[in-house]
Amino acid sequence: MNLEEKRKYVLENIHFVPDEEKRLFDFNFACVLTRNSVGMESGKRASLEEVVSIIHGHNVKIDETLKRSVYNHYCAYNQMLTFLKENDEKELTEGFLKDLHATLTNGILETGGLYRNVNIKINGSMHIPCDYIKVYDRMKKYFYDVNNTDKDDIAAIAYAHLQLAKIHPFLDGNGRLARLILDFFLIKYGYVPISIPAKRRLEYFELLEEFKVNKNQVPFEEFIKELLNKEYDRIIEMIDRYKKD
Repeated sequence: MNLEEKRKYVLENIHFVPDEEKRLFDFNFACVLTRNSVGMESGKRASLEEVVSIIHGHNVKIDETLKRSVYNHYCAYNQMLTFLKENDEKELTEGFLKDLHATLTNGILETGGLYRNVNIKINGSMHIPCDYIKVYDRMKKYFYDVNNTDKDDIAAIAYAHLQLAKIHPFLDGNGRLARLILDFFLIKYGYVPISIPAKRRLEYFELLEEFKVNKNQVPFEEFIKELLNKEYDRIIEMIDRYKKD
């Protein structure tokens, strides 16, 4: 099956999976997503067992900032899911984006939810994010573009992620935020969310750089499709176990 056939198959057959199994699948995904995304830029990763323990409120002896980042990310992901469920139009707003960033950086960054007021550089990147004075105008255009696009679905989803990462509107937490927005638009356009594996972080950063420097998002679109195919394969495997019973 191609990607669209897989998507259709999942939509038509997911009802075979018991609700409790779906909840467990979704929880496991959220934990893997959190582990991958939190460890993407810093390279510091909690184990999956530690992520689950932190989410459940158990005491875990790891770096306090890492622990807080894990808990915040899990909360932000669920905040995003709730927003999508409660808003029929599923339009990305500035207020929601800032709230999401505030959740991601709660207890870590004093300026959570506030656009940066200084210029910044990104280690290892040839791209220098826009002057902080231009952030407001760039973000105003960003919200208009992602909510009023004529791009095809995957192109629109890729752009929403890449352009936010390029603007880098906040002092910190931009990568985690942009990856949540990637899943925001995947869900909005009727796909399942994906988790970019931390072990592929260098490949991922190269794809970001390709867009930031050369304005080429096609390689990242192919990357999204690859990860979507794998995620749908996982779901189809689960569905087929119950369809055969």
